[in-house]
Amino acid sequence: MAASVTSVFLYVKDVRRSLEFYNEVVGAEVLQVHPEQEAGPLTLAILRIDAFVIMLNAQEPHAEEFADARLGVGIHLQIQVDDVDAFHQRCLDEGAILSVSGEPTDQDWGWREFALRDPDGFVWSIYQDNAAGQWTG
Repeated sequence: MAASVTSVFLYVKDVRRSLEFYNEVVGAEVLQVHPEQEAGPLTLAILRIDAFVIMLNAQEPHAEEFADARLGVGIHLQIQVDDVDAFHQRCLDEGAILSVSGEPTDQDWGWREFALRDPDGFVWSIYQDNAAGQWTG
């Protein structure tokens, strides 16, 4: 049976703030936004990076489920780009939080990458594959 990963569903504290981060910093295309009620705060935003979908859902209605959890802990996501240095500069220009790893670094396995933290603490490795998919480490 063939399968493919198509999306991630992230619970966030502020859907609008996360939407702006993923759209303006990461470059995700906004597909849909939904308020719980007309003119109310956003409760769901759906964005796309290439064929991958990011669904941002308001954490507040699920607060009980998150009582003992910290957002962003226990998950590490990845985005492949053609030019990691240009993407890094874009993040700096947009004021993104790059405190996870700083500058792009060449890795033993053939990637050049840096880590980026979103407003809720989810960590993304932004990488350029210089090994053509063949890990060398």
